[in-house]
Amino acid sequence: MGFDGRMPRRRSARLAAPRHWIAVSISLFVLVISLGFATRYMAGLTTPQLAIDRAINSTATGTGTGVALILDKLDQPVVIGLILLVFFLIIGLRSSWLRALGFCIVTGAGWLTCLVVKDLVRQPRPVDVGLSHPIHVAAATLSYPSGHVTFVVALGVALIALARHRGAKVVVGIVMFVVALVVGASRLYLGLHYPSDIFGAILCGIAGTILSIGLWNLVIRGVQKMRRPVASRRRTAA
Repeated sequence: MGFDGRMPRRRSARLAAPRHWIAVSISLFVLVISLGFATRYMAGLTTPQLAIDRAINSTATGTGTGVALILDKLDQPVVIGLILLVFFLIIGLRSSWLRALGFCIVTGAGWLTCLVVKDLVRQPRPVDVGLSHPIHVAAATLSYPSGHVTFVVALGVALIALARHRGAKVVVGIVMFVVALVVGASRLYLGLHYPSDIFGAILCGIAGTILSIGLWNLVIRGVQKMRRPVASRRRTAA
C-alpha cells in the first residue's frame, strides 16, 4: 500500500493518498473489526496476551512509570487539540492555511474512527491482569482499539500525506511507527490494553486517516470545480 506519487500542486489543499483509497480503507476496517471480535469472543487469545502485559510490566522502573503516565495523557481532547494547533500554525505559515486545516481535520477524524470501532466491538478492559507493579490509572473508554495509538498513527499518516518527497515520507513513517510502538508498549505496561488492541489501533489509524484524506480531497476538488466557472466569467468580463 503506497501513497500516490503524483503530488498535488504546491498551492493545492489536497493531501496525497493511495490511488484506491476507498478499497484500502474499507479492507483495513474489515480487518480491524474482525480482529476485535476474534479477540473478544475467542477466550484462548486472552491468556497469552495478558502474559505479555505482565512481562512488560515486570520491567517497571521509576522512569518507565513516569513516561507511561505522561503518555497516558496523550489522547485527552485538550492535549490533542494543542498538538493539532501547533501543527496547524507550522503548516499554515510554511504552506497554506487551508492545507493546515485539512491536515488537522483528517488527523482528528482518523483518530475518532477508533470510537466507532470501540462501540462496535465493545471489548472490556483487561481485568485481574496480575501485574507485579500495578499502577492505578482510570480508563475512560472500552479497550479495543487503543485510542492513544490510533491518534499517533493518524498523525503519522497525515504527516506522510503532507510530505512532498518520498524520502521525507519514509523518514516520517519510520519515526511515527517507532513512536506508536513506544506508546503501545506504555499502554501494555500499565495493564490497560491487550496487545491486539495495539495492533488493531495501528490498522484503525491507517484506515481512518486514509478514508478522511480521500473525503477531504473530494471536498477540495468539488470546491475547485465550483470556483473555475466563476473565475472564467470574471476573466471574460474583464
